[in-house]
Amino acid sequence: LVEGHLRRPECVGIKLYPGYNPSWLNDTMYGPFYELAQSYQKPVAIHMGMTATPWARLKYAHPLTLDEVATQWHDVQFVMCHFGNPFLESAAAVVEKNPNVATDLSGLLEGRVDLDVYFQERAGYVELLRTWLNYLGCWDRVMYGTDWPIVNLGEYIRFIQGIVPEVYWEKVFFHNANRIYGLGL
Repeated sequence: LVEGHLRRPECVGIKLYPGYNPSWLNDTMYGPFYELAQSYQKPVAIHMGMTATPWARLKYAHPLTLDEVATQWHDVQFVMCHFGNPFLESAAAVVEKNPNVATDLSGLLEGRVDLDVYFQERAGYVELLRTWLNYLGCWDRVMYGTDWPIVNLGEYIRFIQGIVPEVYWEKVFFHNANRIYGLGL
């Protein structure tokens, strides 16, 4: 079934949810998916970081779990969704170490947000995001993402513009996803 979808040009990759499906990313059940991704040269996006439900298990969604499979499957392009939030330090280390790991900035906000108030009240968190993204310095492997429909798209674009230096906006908002997901736009 997965291979049938990967053959379709409109299918841009595979998405895994290890926190909701409590299995380590190096579990043998994922091997066939990594093989297919490698064969079809399509990325594997993985939900990393905080989960939306209390019954999901964070240990399986921690960014460090991606390091092992990225090392084993060095010919597979992985996308760490949500920049591993709130495990930003680990997320940055995994992306920095592994050239086959990119990250997206989806799911960092929920609902409608007054950004002026948010940037003021959550200045520490916003500064941590900026710090670890700048530490990473791999702006060719950072992508915009929303986790739509849980956010207002206009507000989320402005939020990402508030944490990503303007010089990298074209890469983050378009070019990186176009290249990583093979969109051909």
